Amino acid sequence: MPKIAPFRGIRYSLDAVNLDDVTSPPYDVISPADADYYHRRHPKNVVRLILGQDTPNDSPTDNRFTRAAAYWEEWLAHGILTWDARPALYAYEQHYTCRGQPKTVRGFISLVKLHDYADGVVLPHENTLAKPKSDLAQLIRAANANLDSVYALYPDPEHLIDGILNRVAAAPPVGEATDRDDVRHRLWLIQDENDVNLISRTLADRQIVIADGHHRYETALAYRDEMRARDGGRSGEQPCDYVMMTLVNIHAPDVIVFPTHRMVRNLAGELLEDFERQLSETSELTQSSRDRLTRDMETHEGKAIGIYRPGWARVALPRRSQADSIPGPPAVGDLDVCILHELILNRILGIGRDPLLHEANVAYTQTEQEALNAVDSGEFQIAFFLNPIRLEVMLEVARTGQKMPQKSTYFYPKLLSGLVMRKIEW
Repeated sequence: MPKIAPFRGIRYSLDAVNLDDVTSPPYDVISPADADYYHRRHPKNVVRLILGQDTPNDSPTDNRFTRAAAYWEEWLAHGILTWDARPALYAYEQHYTCRGQPKTVRGFISLVKLHDYADGVVLPHENTLAKPKSDLAQLIRAANANLDSVYALYPDPEHLIDGILNRVAAAPPVGEATDRDDVRHRLWLIQDENDVNLISRTLADRQIVIADGHHRYETALAYRDEMRARDGGRSGEQPCDYVMMTLVNIHAPDVIVFPTHRMVRNLAGELLEDFERQLSETSELTQSSRDRLTRDMETHEGKAIGIYRPGWARVALPRRSQADSIPGPPAVGDLDVCILHELILNRILGIGRDPLLHEANVAYTQTEQEALNAVDSGEFQIAFFLNPIRLEVMLEVARTGQKMPQKSTYFYPKLLSGLVMRKIEW
């Protein structure tokens, strides 16, 4: 079952920088405009490590991945980044406001031993895309580091670990930063041997479910296998057998999951012409409007899909017989994201696994307005709006060995990159 380990984290020196200036969201939620912002904000911002900028003169020996590795070593050599003196776990807190209500999520950051999904120790809940893993593979090879953390959930209904985290969080943090969404992120060291042992024992018979960071986890698995092959299968545990992970109790009350909407392009004209007729054979369609589409979806208690084309808005309620035709247990067939991908994207629009994997037709957003505007501008042809997935459903899907489509969930708030990092060595 899960094996965790303290590690000597690498953190920004508070004598050298202000954490507000040098931290950023994870690479996979940074838009091009955001990337420009973080590059301009500070010359030592972590974005230069996790999402560097391409240049016209890039080559196999000089590119954003090799430059990230060079920054990493340079900042370590000059004291911008410093090693913690002793191995530790790291208590981590996010404090934010949602719909006017203050909320707090606490977890901890540790090393977690890598397991293939088939082992049933660390479970995925959604599929992944090809390009992010390719980019991450180049970065981990160049820097030999975990620069971002995997985000995962563990079951602790007795809140044993939360008791430790709450006690530790009563002291002043060793690091604190506020992001652009006004989320306050704070960090503490957990070095007491009794605390570390209790956390380890509590997790020993539990399964971990990845919330965010499937690409990071799968890249770490591939890197582990690559290093084993290179080293001739050395016996004993190696640093590459572990990945940096932020773990949060699934029973924490303030963990929030938002939906991720789909925007579709590059469809042939004849598909669009016949779209409504084919859709009506699988779903009951209700007319709506651009302005009230998502409100109309809410009346169906999470069972409906919103669809928008210029001057055309419909709420689609899939027929029970159609949902039953989706492979997998009922927990999968009942999810609107699975219904969308199988019944509409695949069967009606012909967007199967390979085009999805390589992002040939579908892009993703958490913002309703962005999706509407992208269709109105002509950049995309159709937008599909989904409902948030309940945590207990996500866990049920993961435990049955199934996977939801890529980007089915959007956990909020996102982890903050740059609070603590890890070089892959003892």
